[in-house]
Amino acid sequence: MIFVTVGNATQGFSRLLDAVEKLAVSGAFGSEEVFMQIGNNRSFHPKACQVAPFLTMEEFQSRMSSARLIVCHGGCTVFQALRLGKLPVVMPRMKRYGEHVNDHQVIFVKALTAEHRVVPAYEAGDLAEAVKEASVRTPLPWPEGQMQTLIGQAIRELLPK
Repeated sequence: MIFVTVGNATQGFSRLLDAVEKLAVSGAFGSEEVFMQIGNNRSFHPKACQVAPFLTMEEFQSRMSSARLIVCHGGCTVFQALRLGKLPVVMPRMKRYGEHVNDHQVIFVKALTAEHRVVPAYEAGDLAEAVKEASVRTPLPWPEGQMQTLIGQAIRELLPK
């Protein structure tokens, strides 16, 4: 199963949802189920994917655990995927698209990409290649004690210089 989650931000994230739906319609996932947690994107009505606006924490954890591939926003969901030993495809929400108030997710995703912890898809057109890459790469083990360093680095990069 492919699990897609946009989190619970109040801003929409149709850029990610539309890109996944386009791949699903094209047959990129074969007959594999694609389930999307679509958050506050209630006008999104896909043809090829199952959706729910929000999930209970139990449902969310179950889908994350059983997913072959996780496609998500650049928020805290990334840490949950990494703890589960997954290599997530991450599309950061961007300010220029009205998806967030600033570009902290872009900075965060760049830091994790440099550590080979995620496969980024900064734009919708990057998603197909990112999915292919994540499907063949082996995830790195959860970095006991090192994650705090990564978080600290991401926070330092967010602070004004």
